[in-house]
Amino acid sequence: MPTGRSPRIQVSGRARAGKSTLRNALSLTTAEETAPVDDPGHPDPVLDGDLILYVLPGTLGAADRRVLETLRPDRTLVILNKADAIGSRWSDAAQAAARHSETLGIHTLPAVASLAVHTRAGMFTEADLRTLRRHRDSADPAFTLTADLFADPAVAEDVPARVELLERWDLHGVACALAALRHAPELAPQPLLQILHSASGIDLIYWALHHLYERAAAEIAGAVAEFPTRSAPRNE
Repeated sequence: MPTGRSPRIQVSGRARAGKSTLRNALSLTTAEETAPVDDPGHPDPVLDGDLILYVLPGTLGAADRRVLETLRPDRTLVILNKADAIGSRWSDAAQAAARHSETLGIHTLPAVASLAVHTRAGMFTEADLRTLRRHRDSADPAFTLTADLFADPAVAEDVPARVELLERWDLHGVACALAALRHAPELAPQPLLQILHSASGIDLIYWALHHLYERAAAEIAGAVAEFPTRSAPRNE
């Protein structure tokens, strides 16, 4: 191994699991995104990186099991992405991740990677806050159940503003922002953004990845120390 080599990270999973979104959420610009593991007529991607981030979109399929059984648990982190679609509360997604950790023998964490991308790249505008505050006291529990219900013209005349909110923050982000504003109506844009960033679950994934990365780097450094580069022979 060349001296000073950084651990090689691969991001894998089924098609449309959110691999690219997770890479962006974690700013893993040099990570390799593999072909889908469920691409018909094609072999499974070669997963030989120092670290593997495996993105699981909610359910555990046959292709996921087949591939995950071949991976080293000490070099793999499973991301249960689209956690907002699992159950009705974050605890439902956390419990599902815990079950996957036990079943697979690989650490699994829940996340809403799309929301993390938005919180990294955006900021709440005054227009966003006006729309959210206008609807924060909605008594209908189904208001944020689906995007169609949230943007329903029958609710109010500000349909374009609500649609723009969905485009900027996704339904999970909007629901979290409304809940936060109900408890603290005067929240400023930055604290509200921090709340949504926390609600994405990305920070726990970052720290778990950091731990695996440091261990992989130490293993690489140890291998380099064990097999040092030989000096070139001297000319007689």
